[in-house]
Amino acid sequence: MSAACAVFAEKGYHDATVEEICKRARSNIAAINYHFGSKEQLYACVWRKAFDEAMSAYPPEGGLGPDADSQERLKGTIHSLVGKAVDPGRIGHAGKLLLREMVNPTDVIRHVKRDALQPLHDRMSNLMRDLLGPKASDEHLLLCQMSIVHQCMAIGMRFFKGTMPPHMNLDRPSDQLVETLTDHIMRFSLAGIKAVRKEIKAGRNAGRGVGVCSNSAMS
Repeated sequence: MSAACAVFAEKGYHDATVEEICKRARSNIAAINYHFGSKEQLYACVWRKAFDEAMSAYPPEGGLGPDADSQERLKGTIHSLVGKAVDPGRIGHAGKLLLREMVNPTDVIRHVKRDALQPLHDRMSNLMRDLLGPKASDEHLLLCQMSIVHQCMAIGMRFFKGTMPPHMNLDRPSDQLVETLTDHIMRFSLAGIKAVRKEIKAGRNAGRGVGVCSNSAMS
């Protein structure tokens, strides 16, 4: 499984070959067919295992319960998203594998990914409701959720592609980098959320009538 995770993370689903996976695992194609049935099923198992490992290393909302302070839960959420994107030391190839699937999604794990991500989407929607107040519309919730997730994704992709600015000190320990990025996105996002909440209380539509698709911001 670890060999398959490494190959899929390095090359992506489409360019990865069963032959290379078998070579690294010192196994044979017959063994993969016996245990998994196909390359598609192997990828589904590898992706789900990587997702579970990433969630264990960086749990949703930082592992806080629903009764914790909403701002602390927001910081925990951002910390979790950033950590999974820029800390390969704790989760190995899993972070790169998850980012590849988010940027270039495959159809072969559509149901696996939906089952894994839907609880996160629901959890974050509830968090946004706590932060924005009971009068927030579904559009308000989704727009704010997308804004936060996509900030973390953008940083993750720049890290993944090696295009982080040269003045960004990447030589620091991963935990320090995660904390620096988390603190910035937290301050930026919280200011935006407070502005949207103020508009909601004033009766103004933060979405300005722009149509938003109902797809999960986490997918």
